[in-house]
Amino acid sequence: MNYIVFDLEFNMFFKFNEWDYANPALKSEIIQIGAVKLNESLETIDQFNSIIRPVIYKRINPYVKKKTTIDTRTVNQGTPFVQTIESFNSWVGRDSVLCSWGHDDILGLRDNSLFFGFKSLSLDRFINIQQIYMHFEGLNKQPSLESAVEALEIEKTFPFHDALSDAIYTAEIFKKVYNFSEKVIINWEKVQRENEEKILELKNLLDKVIISCPQCGKDLHKTKEISKAKKYFAHGYCDHCNLPIRHISRIINNDGEYSILSKNSIFVKDKVIEEQSASSSPPAKA
Repeated sequence: MNYIVFDLEFNMFFKFNEWDYANPALKSEIIQIGAVKLNESLETIDQFNSIIRPVIYKRINPYVKKKTTIDTRTVNQGTPFVQTIESFNSWVGRDSVLCSWGHDDILGLRDNSLFFGFKSLSLDRFINIQQIYMHFEGLNKQPSLESAVEALEIEKTFPFHDALSDAIYTAEIFKKVYNFSEKVIINWEKVQRENEEKILELKNLLDKVIISCPQCGKDLHKTKEISKAKKYFAHGYCDHCNLPIRHISRIINNDGEYSILSKNSIFVKDKVIEEQSASSSPPAKA
């Protein structure tokens, strides 16, 4: 069994011209895949690195260029995604576990693969190295890759925000904190599908939330409501307290458990002057 520690760099939408619009089917397009292959003894046995030529967001977002130093000219000389992912999938091999720093990269890998019609990459064995490191250090907040490198006194020999460099750093962290527990290997595809079902179920509850005045507790009539991704906004007015109220509910993830967190806020001239938080479980008044 091999461990594939990978990292991705993405380009995303930037409005260069008035007629530019983001593609809702793909928010972030992969422009670099970097990976390190470790054997069962966590010895580095190979590397993978490829610059990808984008087809959705062809011009590099200025923020991405500043962060990664990857520019439009560089990606124009890259390889198409489908060709790259086919090579990557062949390089990964069958008896391997995909590993990354957090869930963002494997989610992006899945989304890009599906968007471009590539369904051969297996995502049923995955390790979240960031999560292992947090348990190792006893952390509650997600740390950056660079902070973990510094904490473990790993020598900084490559620039950060390059996919291969970050994969190398992540692999070095993995070597220091992994205890070969099979429990940390998850079926990511199955877990992601279950999570998406939970989120959809909760999203169907958001607009059923009853807003109330945080000062007197009176239930209010909604004068305006907006739903955005995992958030729901509603407005009302308390006649008893003569106060405008704004309500926000959002779906949160606490150690794998999804729930709805709600807040009712008193506004004066669009500024919050008081907030009341409900429990982080699905609202009792939904």
